[in-house]
Amino acid sequence: MAIKARWKKNGKTYLFLGVGFGAYKAMSAGTLAQVFSPDEESGEVGMAALCDRKGNIGWVDHDEVEILEIDGQTPGDLLG
Repeated sequence: MAIKARWKKNGKTYLFLGVGFGAYKAMSAGTLAQVFSPDEESGEVGMAALCDRKGNIGWVDHDEVEILEIDGQTPGDLLG
């Protein structure tokens, strides 16, 4: 199954390979008091794996991806 997708950020077309999650965690300690109790932030970001013409794989935010075709048909054609 071939799925063509557009990365909205640059408008280029790629092959869509799948989805996953990126996780992050950040800590900051601005003052001496915060060293013992730093501010923490963490979360997950939905990511999409895309492949270019040369086979290079990259991960982008899933909100920045638009599916164009699935096996030569548009999503609208497939969904009716």
